[in-house]
Order: sequence, then C-alpha cells, then structure tokens
Amino acid sequence: MAKTDIARRVYNHTWKLDPIVRSLLDTDFYKLLMLQMIWGMYPKVDATFSLINRTTSVRLADEIDEGELREQLDHARTLRFSKKEMIWLGGNNFYGRKQIFEPEFLAWLEGFRLPEYELSKCDGQYELTFSGPWMYTTLWEIPALAIINELRSRAAMRAFGPFALDVLYARAKSKMWAKTERLKALPGIRISDFGTRRRHSFLWQRWCVEALKEGIGEAFTGTSNVLLAMDNDLEALGTNAHELPMVFAALADSE
Repeated sequence: MAKTDIARRVYNHTWKLDPIVRSLLDTDFYKLLMLQMIWGMYPKVDATFSLINRTTSVRLADEIDEGELREQLDHARTLRFSKKEMIWLGGNNFYGRKQIFEPEFLAWLEGFRLPEYELSKCDGQYELTFSGPWMYTTLWEIPALAIINELRSRAAMRAFGPFALDVLYARAKSKMWAKTERLKALPGIRISDFGTRRRHSFLWQRWCVEALKEGIGEAFTGTSNVLLAMDNDLEALGTNAHELPMVFAALADSE
C-alpha cells in the first residue's frame, strides 16, 4: 500500500510533484475495451469530444488558472504506456478471459499518444475540445475530466494552511472509514469503485480504494481505474458506455 501524507502533498502546491494524470492507465477500463473495438472496426471515423459544464453557475474559467490547466493537459500528452503496463494488459486475465486484448492492438497501443487539444474561454467557461480520429480522441475523456476536477479542488484549497489541510483530510479519512465499517457489516454486499472522472484527486481516490480493499476485503470487487487495479492487484471493471450508441446513431443512414 502506498503511504502518502495527502495534506502535505496538497500543501506543496506543485504539480511537478503530483501531476494529476500520471499514467495513460489512469482511466476507466471500459475506455480500453471500447478503444480496441474502435481501432479494429472504425479507424477512419472522426469524433470530437467537448467539455460541457452543465452547472453554469460554476464559472470554471474564473476558478481554474488557464496556465495550470494547459500545463496539466500538456503533461498528459507526454505520457506513453510503459513496458510494465503493456505486459500487465497483455498477460492479465479480465472477466475470466486471458488475452482479452489482441496482440496487434497492444502493439499499436504501445505507441499511443493523446492528440492535441483546443482551449479557449467564453463567458467564464472553458471551451475545451479534442478533435480527430475517434480511436485517438476517445482516450481524452477521462483524463480531461479528472484534470478539471482536481484543479478546481486545488484552487478551493489553495488558501488552506498545513494544519487546516491536515484536519480536513483527517476528518475525510475518518468519515470514509466509518462508512467502510458500516458496509462491512452488511451481509452479501458487493461494492466497486467507478469514481475516476469525478474524483477529488488521484491521491484521495487511491486512498479510498486502498481503504475499501483492506476494510471490506472480498466484498470490494474492484475498480474501473486501470492503474489502481494494476497497482493494488484488483479486478479492472467496466464494459462499455453511451459513447458507442451516440456515435453509431450519428453514423446511421436513417432513424
């Protein structure tokens, strides 16, 4: 288990120490499953992903520094799948199946890089878009949302001193552990983690996943976060998302 003083790391306020996205596996498992299908069947289809803030009263461009946002997005574009990650994807069993990812797909994935993005501001909101071949733009969805969410969290806590942060995370851990103990007392319960895109931060999600693994044991069935599944010897969970029927409907000749 990784032991991290979250409060101290947050107080450092340095993304170079804690980049928000630190691996291309820091995504939901279903994105990789869908990507293999997109790569194999729709390599020539283009798709644009855009950030839409449905809570318009939250003016993201006023809360999140544009320079920090660009730094984090640019950092994500430097990432590649590591040799260790490729071996894990190719050799691990998922949903009871061995080699669920085709060798040809993994060979292509090894050289994968997130494509360029477009970023501007309009009326207190960010206009963030990713355009190009679907098999490239699709993997921007989860890291982009994680970056936006964590930068907003960091901005909200920027004025906190080290003691205030220590108390904040101590209370959060206590509350989370109390919930874990209540879950443990429920017979037959099964819980999994699908929190990557909405997480407070990577470090907090990792702590919660590790707490659930220790706290409720086999009742914790796994996580959708591929990196956390690999690092904690958990099941990587997820199948597909509404993204597929949305694109298929757009490609259809008729209703």
